[in-house]
Amino acid sequence: MSRFLSSVFLVLFVFAGCNSQPVPKVSTTPSWIFNPNQSGKNGAVGSSMRTYDQKTSTQRKLAITRALDELSLQRGVKVEMRLTKQESYKNGNGSTQMNIDANYQTKNTITAHIEEIYQDKVSGELFIWMVMD
Repeated sequence: MSRFLSSVFLVLFVFAGCNSQPVPKVSTTPSWIFNPNQSGKNGAVGSSMRTYDQKTSTQRKLAITRALDELSLQRGVKVEMRLTKQESYKNGNGSTQMNIDANYQTKNTITAHIEEIYQDKVSGELFIWMVMD
C-alpha cells in the first residue's frame, strides 16, 4: 500500500512540474524610444547595431551622430553625411575601415545633451536619447 501511495505522489509531482506556466516577460523598453518628445523636452533617438569593429565606442558614436542628425532635421538644418568604407585583402587576411563625415549648415547652433542610454540585451542595439538644451 505504501508503494502505491508513494508512486501516486511521484506521478502527481511529475504532472505538477510539467503543468507550470512560463512567467510572461515584461517589456523593459523605455518609452522615450518611441516618443522622444516628452515631458516638455525636444529630443531625438539615435540607434546603432553592433559595428564592423565590435567596439562599443564606435557603436556609441554612430548612435550619437544619428540622434544629432534627427535633431538637426527637426530644426531645419541642412545635413550632409558621407560614409566611406574601405576593405582590403592580402593573402587571405582582410581589414575594414569606415569613416563617417557629417557637415551641418545653419545660422543657429544646436546644443544637446545625452538624456539616457539603453542597450537591448538580446540584439545588442544601442539607443541614445538626446535632448535639446
